[in-house]
Amino acid sequence: MTTTPPMHYSPTPPLSPPSSHPPTPLLSDLPVQTDPEPYDLLGIGFGPTHLALAIAFEEEHPGKRAVFVEAKDGFSWHPALLLPASRMQISFLKDLATFRNPQSTYSFISYLHSHGLKRLVGFSNIGSWTPSRAEWAGYLAWAATRLGHLAAYSNRVLSVQPMPSVSGSAKILKVTCLDATTNTLHVRYTRNLSVGTGATPVIPSLFKPLTLPAGGEGFVAHTSDYLPTLRRIFGSDEGDLSFSGRFAVVGGGQSCAEVFNDLLSRYPRASVDMIHRSSALVPADDSPFVNARAFDPASTDEFHALPVSDRLERLHEFKRANYSCIAPELLESMYKTLYRQRVQSDASLLSPNSPPPAPTHRILANSHVTSCVPLQASKPQSGEPTVSLTVSSLLPSSSSSTSSTENYTAVFLGTGYHRPPSSLSFLSSCAPYLPTLSSFLNGSTPAEHQLVQREHYLPPASDGAWKARVFVLGFNEKSHGLSDGLLSVGAVRAGEVARALTGMKEDGGVPAPA
Repeated sequence: MTTTPPMHYSPTPPLSPPSSHPPTPLLSDLPVQTDPEPYDLLGIGFGPTHLALAIAFEEEHPGKRAVFVEAKDGFSWHPALLLPASRMQISFLKDLATFRNPQSTYSFISYLHSHGLKRLVGFSNIGSWTPSRAEWAGYLAWAATRLGHLAAYSNRVLSVQPMPSVSGSAKILKVTCLDATTNTLHVRYTRNLSVGTGATPVIPSLFKPLTLPAGGEGFVAHTSDYLPTLRRIFGSDEGDLSFSGRFAVVGGGQSCAEVFNDLLSRYPRASVDMIHRSSALVPADDSPFVNARAFDPASTDEFHALPVSDRLERLHEFKRANYSCIAPELLESMYKTLYRQRVQSDASLLSPNSPPPAPTHRILANSHVTSCVPLQASKPQSGEPTVSLTVSSLLPSSSSSTSSTENYTAVFLGTGYHRPPSSLSFLSSCAPYLPTLSSFLNGSTPAEHQLVQREHYLPPASDGAWKARVFVLGFNEKSHGLSDGLLSVGAVRAGEVARALTGMKEDGGVPAPA
């Protein structure tokens, strides 16, 4: 079975102005490069999930062939949120390898030691289990550099097609990528495929017409595009002591709190509003008992064995350990900032004929945005607003006005992430063989809320007709628990996948073209 790939490749965003370059050629006109020998493992995406898998593969299957294709031009990990005050929320022991193989040379401790004994000793002197996010990003980049021989960057996957053998059994998958560096189609074959493409930012429909970098008019952006948006507004993200505009942050989770706190630091004369729906900002529960039940790798087996109703109840029970919650120390810092503001306001009352200053920073609870309108001919660099938001109360009654309209220089959305069916559309040719994938792509719930088996691969409709294995990682919270999309289980899960690979002792071979 084959699927015709999209007919056009557009290197520019849909809203970009017309290009003066010649029309983009049809994919069918591009040269094709083929790797005829099947890989034992081909991974789509090269973030932390697949870094851990690449390490496990090298350590547990020496001499076997693997490649990881990545659409980006090089390795990066949340570069838009590498803020000076941001720290990891997990122990450094939950790195790419330690829980699977404490002797691995890819551990965080090995990374520190690679920079010299003083670096390792210096980290120990900090007395913290949680590195800064910038240091963790450096660790991941160090691992990615060491694994560079397994990575194929600037490769966007167009399709994955089963290649039935003479007996009719699909043992080999054909993966077609567009290589942006050479403008060629690159065809590879593999016995095992792993998908670790991460999540997609959620942009509520109200904000979509204005959201950057899609080309909107106002400076509205998801927090995953935070630092690049500051660079678009100011030309740099170094901060500005004189800037006196207004910012809004929409949402009540960790990324919103980090952006709120960072804006206060970079632009001390600016005003910042944080708008969220709940009654109060709540702390993340990182207590040891909750960590043991929600995030320890050993809890995956127990969670997977539960009936569907019990799984959903367990997810709801531990929601505050991961969703719409904030690190306690950051919450305390934010509260102290607002309290200092109140003290200054009260002190101003002692000055005769001096009205109290308006609150510089506000946290608007029980509130939601009902209107988002661009303001034309704005100059954000001078502090002029670009976006007008109407914010309404969610309370049934209020002594004050239930809605107000404010103008902002920029709006940042901490509205979460999701993994929609479109994120696996390149697997559509495999769906007739894989019923749970078919259900997912059609937007329906797979049976028992389970997309993959316990070993993380898609179950075939027939073992006789389908021999290849397709692993899907990070999409399986409802069957594998809250930690499935997080870093906590990455190393252990990588070992499970490495041991579940099929055909590792077969010579294989690419079937003759039809």
